[in-house]
Amino acid sequence: MNRSMMHALLLIAAAASLAAPARAERLAKGRSLVLVGIGGHRGQFVLGNVDQGHFEVGEVGGELAYYRFLSDQWTLGVAGGYHASASKLEATNSSTGNFKFDTHSFTVRVGGDRYAFIDDAVALYAGPGIFFTRSRAKEVLSGSTEEGPDATEVGLNGRVGMYARLGRGTALFGHIGQELSRASAKDSSGKLSLWTSTHEGSVGLAFDF
Repeated sequence: MNRSMMHALLLIAAAASLAAPARAERLAKGRSLVLVGIGGHRGQFVLGNVDQGHFEVGEVGGELAYYRFLSDQWTLGVAGGYHASASKLEATNSSTGNFKFDTHSFTVRVGGDRYAFIDDAVALYAGPGIFFTRSRAKEVLSGSTEEGPDATEVGLNGRVGMYARLGRGTALFGHIGQELSRASAKDSSGKLSLWTSTHEGSVGLAFDF
């Protein structure tokens, strides 16, 4: 192999090494994660008086969370989510009237996850948490508005998810979870309380530093 060919090979190798993405280190103790995602859950609501009972509605929304690795496997952090739903009926029969129904809820979760790394860029995680949700529903029928009292949920959340790095400091994440909670609402007609079990999940981007 002559000298000019050796120089060409060295230049190609150098260019390839510069073009290759920088390899990020595995997440470990002391690292932080910020998660920004979209997802959904099923909320508990009351419309009218609590003595008329409750109902469950699926909502969609966003989530923002911060977690810190307390060890090479375990994280602890807090997450907040806002979800909403809306339905609208524009009646062709004037005697029926137009109908609009919407809900909204806010959730705070404190908990952690145990990470199991497949390699430096991919991990499965699962963990427990406790959460608090406050929800409200509103109905508008032919210009008349009816709004229910706040419904609250306090309970346990367990979830399983996946972390997959896209590049240095950025990754995809997704999880599905189960919620077991005690829901309640009260107004002048009385107080309603019940045990509930619903699903939740989200997907989005994770940023580590």
